[in-house]
Amino acid sequence: MDNSYLMNPFIRIAGYKSLLIGFAGLLLISFISYITGTHFNGLLFVGFAKDSKFVYYLLEHIIGWISIFIFLYLSGIILSKTQFRLIDVLGTSLLARLPLIIAPLIRLLPYFQSFVFQSWEMYFIYGVYLLSVIWTIVLLFNAFKISCNLKNERLIISFAVSMILSEITTQLILNSITFKF
Repeated sequence: MDNSYLMNPFIRIAGYKSLLIGFAGLLLISFISYITGTHFNGLLFVGFAKDSKFVYYLLEHIIGWISIFIFLYLSGIILSKTQFRLIDVLGTSLLARLPLIIAPLIRLLPYFQSFVFQSWEMYFIYGVYLLSVIWTIVLLFNAFKISCNLKNERLIISFAVSMILSEITTQLILNSITFKF
């Protein structure tokens, strides 16, 4: 497998296949997040607390995915000069979230299950999380580019705006959930 496939698997995987693989990944990430107490409060925020039931961890990932999907899909409808399939944007935007599994996986290791605030362990996990977020953003960008057939300024600006609006929307929704599951 070459590096281009790691950064852009969407040249081979899209549609229902990407949705199926992505949904299996979403369930796995949610489960490992639950076991390790790794919260994803939006794409850009991670926290650690074993304070919720599994359904809350699942909601964090579903809300983050649906939010970015909606904004990417709307951007594609508005800006793309060609037709594209809803299932491609839905599936590839979900599949692009798979690298987020890395931080919760590291938290399964006994050494990283519990750590002191501002310790090297905490900074290490945050560093790994930052790298997985960067990888996720690259994958989302490539998924959007291929699924909606956008180029140049339209692609870059609409992707950036979609990411910002998605992050704000995800934060607002997750912060409005006041009860613990």
